Amino acid sequence: MIKLVRLQEEHLEKVMVWRVSPEVTRYMVTDIEYNMDKQYQWFNRVTKDDTCRYWVIFYQNTLIGLINIADIDYAHRRCSAGYYIGEKDYRQIGAMVLPYLYNYVFKTMKFRKIYGEVLAGNKNILYIHKMHGFREVGVYRDHIFKGGLFYDVVLIELLAESWLSQAKYQRYVTEFP
Repeated sequence: MIKLVRLQEEHLEKVMVWRVSPEVTRYMVTDIEYNMDKQYQWFNRVTKDDTCRYWVIFYQNTLIGLINIADIDYAHRRCSAGYYIGEKDYRQIGAMVLPYLYNYVFKTMKFRKIYGEVLAGNKNILYIHKMHGFREVGVYRDHIFKGGLFYDVVLIELLAESWLSQAKYQRYVTEFP
């Protein structure tokens, strides 16, 4: 059902449209403008950066979103992770996509921890992360300024043993090219 493809130039315009859509950007720490020149600059930078990897998500052969790991630290065996489902008709399967990434990070890469930051108002993703075994480790108060308002940021982490002890998610395996 889920297929991941390494992010390519041919995906950049679709990813840009998703990224600047109000449904996606409202939950992002940063806001960006629709600018394909900057999108290509970003792509050229991240494809050469060994501390991050980006894939597009296909569900039943439909391109639906983007998933990534970043801040890859091989010495300490940890990384951050992020994703979004850009296609509105597929947003309900977002929680199903993440276990593929977690299994890749913990089983294939043999990492110890995935960590991240979530805008405090993003209750659905915080719920999904808790369902997957993440724990909250703190809150940065008034940390992000967007749209004339300050937002708190919730810090979260998932340890390998917490994830791997949940048998129900171990079948979510796909290739990460």
